[in-house]
Amino acid sequence: MTEMPTEQTALRLTPHPLQRVGAFALAGFAAARHPDQVTGRLFAAATEKVTAAAVQAALVRDTKAEGGFLLKCSYSLWPNSKMNHPRNKKLSDAEVTEAVRAWRTIPAPETWPKAECALCGVAAIGFFGKSDVVLAESIAYRNTTPRGHTGLALCWPCVCSFHALPFGSHLSGGPSTIVHTWDERLAAHTTRQRMQRNGLLIIAGAKPTTPKPEVVALAALRGYEHRVTAGVELLVFTNNNQDQALTTHAVDQPLAEWLRTTTRLPARRTGFASLLRACRTDKGSGAENLAWRVFHRPESVPTTLAFYLTARTESRGLPAPESPAVAELIGSYLHEVMHMDEKDLAEIRQTAQRVAALFKPDDTGGKLTGFHALFRPGRGTDLRNWLQRHSVEWVLTRPDDRAPLITEHGFELLFSPSQDGNAWFFRQYLLTSVLAELHRRGWQPKDAKTVVEDFDPDAIDPTDTEALAEGITQ
Repeated sequence: MTEMPTEQTALRLTPHPLQRVGAFALAGFAAARHPDQVTGRLFAAATEKVTAAAVQAALVRDTKAEGGFLLKCSYSLWPNSKMNHPRNKKLSDAEVTEAVRAWRTIPAPETWPKAECALCGVAAIGFFGKSDVVLAESIAYRNTTPRGHTGLALCWPCVCSFHALPFGSHLSGGPSTIVHTWDERLAAHTTRQRMQRNGLLIIAGAKPTTPKPEVVALAALRGYEHRVTAGVELLVFTNNNQDQALTTHAVDQPLAEWLRTTTRLPARRTGFASLLRACRTDKGSGAENLAWRVFHRPESVPTTLAFYLTARTESRGLPAPESPAVAELIGSYLHEVMHMDEKDLAEIRQTAQRVAALFKPDDTGGKLTGFHALFRPGRGTDLRNWLQRHSVEWVLTRPDDRAPLITEHGFELLFSPSQDGNAWFFRQYLLTSVLAELHRRGWQPKDAKTVVEDFDPDAIDPTDTEALAEGITQ
């Protein structure tokens, strides 16, 4: 047999997200830290494990039988392939094995086309269609090759990467999900997590569960120990013959890193527990709804927290104990994710300290409720008038304090439409910072009732813990 060129037995990462996940899966099978370490014998051993799994699944023949999970998934990954061909039920085990192994074997060099791999540029060993490669994106990229064309030119390592893709994906038996990132250390981490669980699904026959795709990504970030250096993409795809599709959602690097720090930084854990409570609804856990928000409406996170804290304060009749942690978490989000200047945020905090000083021990709860109402949508003018009116009181009652209640710059941050649309966020931050300062001062209205805390502000609800754990392990 002709000796294969080394380029056909060495993994390479390409710009294709699905190929990259498959390459990291092969690296996992080879016990290598990075795909570029998988060459020669390591490459052969890793690809043999993928082929052996395909053979084993094909021999089951029935997707509902024990051990039929990978066969079921194959219809959404490699339709019309030798692995799931209807004729397999009539063939002997030896014939099925031979067919699958032939499918997963590199073609003879004399059959290779004079073309370069479309992904990495080395010599292609053939043209490949949807029975080997997930091509789908519905209308944008039809799930077939053009008429008269035999497929996508690929080298053997890239083909093998696509064959290994399911081992690095979240498998449901229908649409599959991958968490892709250009941060290669994080990519290796998330792929290893998937491979461990998929081993139980494919080999041990564990039952698959279907956490929402966004929760899979959130759980992966919160379980990661190192700094995230790139954004994270969530790709949900199916390659079958009925409803092929590929949908993508992404979070930028700052948000991905912020989500990770909510586990790693002790000062943010209480705030994160409150954020999960703020996102919880009757139809979904806090973890599920938060994961959806960060991928689809990340700008809603600070407002969601602010509304939660306001509701908590009104239900208690005095500032909630988690107020400082929530205010700190909102501030970190505005600075680290939304890129607001720390000097501007410090201006808001200083204003909040002075506003909190306006609340006296003999004030009733109505004063705080009225203050909350000023921050409702459409009441920016009322808040401005309130601050202007109390600025006069501040000057008259504090002759030794030369600092105004609110500076000209503070007014600009809170009310100027030219502040890149951030005035609303600055107002929400002012509200939560005032509540945090009132709690630090121990302020409570004279008509406050004794309140028994109904939860530990540091604790994450069991339903959210379960959802996050499922995102990692299922």
